[in-house]
Amino acid sequence: MSRSKIFTIFFLVIFVGLIVVGFYTMNDVQIESTYQLDEQSIIERNGEHYLLIDNRELSLSKKYYDKLELEKYNEYKIKYVYNRLKNNDGEVVALKRYGEQPWGQ
Repeated sequence: MSRSKIFTIFFLVIFVGLIVVGFYTMNDVQIESTYQLDEQSIIERNGEHYLLIDNRELSLSKKYYDKLELEKYNEYKIKYVYNRLKNNDGEVVALKRYGEQPWGQ
């Protein structure tokens, strides 16, 4: 194979890859809203925590799980991201108690 054919194939593979990645990321959706949570809103499976919101199981990092104080507060402002191409996936990217000041605990 000549160098020009190899370069052309390499360029086409990179180009198609960028189109696929671009299409996938264009389907990302970000939602930010206030939710009332209770004990049934959180599930634990295989050591991982998930938050059930809007018929989705959103992965909940330990950092955000530790911020939840459901015995004292039940209203939280939550921002999460999911991809429309995948079913029932998503991730919590921000969580704070409703009314909490940015500098508050």
